[in-house]
Amino acid sequence: MIVGRGMFFLVAVLAASPAFSQAVSPLEPPPTSRYLKWGPLWARPGLTIPTLGYDSNVFYRPDGSLLPQVGDYFIALSPRLQGMVLFGHRAFLTFDERLEFYLYAKQTDVNYFNQLGKMRLTVPFRSFGLYADAGYDRVRDRPIDAQDQRPIRKETPLGVGAIVKVGWRTDAELGFTHLRATAEDPDEILGCTPGVDPGCFSLAQRNDRTERGTRLLLTGSRRRIEFDDEAVGRDGREWRYGSGVDFGIGGKISGTLRAGYAHFDLSDPAAVDYRGIVGDIALAVRLGGQGSRLTLRGLRDVRYTLYESTPLYRYGNMDATLVKYFNRLLGMEAGIGRGTVTYLGDPENRVDDLLMGSVGVRVRLSENDIGRRVEYAFRYIRTRRDSTNDALDQNRGTIGFGVSFGY
Repeated sequence: MIVGRGMFFLVAVLAASPAFSQAVSPLEPPPTSRYLKWGPLWARPGLTIPTLGYDSNVFYRPDGSLLPQVGDYFIALSPRLQGMVLFGHRAFLTFDERLEFYLYAKQTDVNYFNQLGKMRLTVPFRSFGLYADAGYDRVRDRPIDAQDQRPIRKETPLGVGAIVKVGWRTDAELGFTHLRATAEDPDEILGCTPGVDPGCFSLAQRNDRTERGTRLLLTGSRRRIEFDDEAVGRDGREWRYGSGVDFGIGGKISGTLRAGYAHFDLSDPAAVDYRGIVGDIALAVRLGGQGSRLTLRGLRDVRYTLYESTPLYRYGNMDATLVKYFNRLLGMEAGIGRGTVTYLGDPENRVDDLLMGSVGVRVRLSENDIGRRVEYAFRYIRTRRDSTNDALDQNRGTIGFGVSFGY
């Protein structure tokens, strides 16, 4: 959350919402009790195999496609390392690095990986402190607005700012942000020549951009978005205002809930802007003992599309997952979700409904006081895309085993 070409200082400091349960102030390092100590490094390593199984529609082909749907066996691997480094009694560095590998038995041409990483250096001085953020994300998942493509999208966020403690369990952040975003599709085939044919742009031209701005959490942000190629007509400005609640860790309810208002103004007068509610929810509710819980996730946001027909789409989704353990060993899970992708200003008024359902069995072999666990799962996931453009309707099912090992 971001903007402004020049850097300017925010003079009004509005308090973030209070935290509940055992929330940790951003001016304090995370508790070391749930970390392993490797020399100067405190770490929580982990390895997850979300699925070792079968995918019924590897290429995400629509139901009415002239090409047959192709199924294949695949494995998803996700190693992760979370950690921190303490510098004396004041400064500390936290980081989170995750890799995601998707490997197919026969359709090896669609093998890919994602890399997601972020870190923050915090230097506290009693009731205030300074911070610096850095990150790097490289993603090749099929985007929610264009599942017939698998472009390589990269984002490099940077940020600096200050944290102010304004009350009991209440902190505010204000700072400057910079984000570099690029995209490319090695398989892209254009029926025109960019720079020669009017209105012809490559996927990279429609996505390569720089976002600069300021933020004040959890109250507001502004950003200016400038594309490398001004001719695509996607430059814009965005204002966001909102607040939220952080429920911390250790209580019956954990997670975050945020809501606000966004104003997305594109420089192209013919484009459709966005004004409306945005927000996200990620809450887990403990249900008795044995680790049973109900997880709720939701999102409403506006983003850039990969398509030429319209610059923006609005995405909203809500899903719930119930995990119920009958004893310390055996449990079950069930999930249901629904989402909507609305292409703002699309000539055909395209809207896609996304439906998801899952069922599974879990076997938990061990768990200790610092959070180490070994857990196996067998699950089936079914997804459906129902578009106002019937040619884009799609079904996909995956079935397989999963395992989580680590902290």
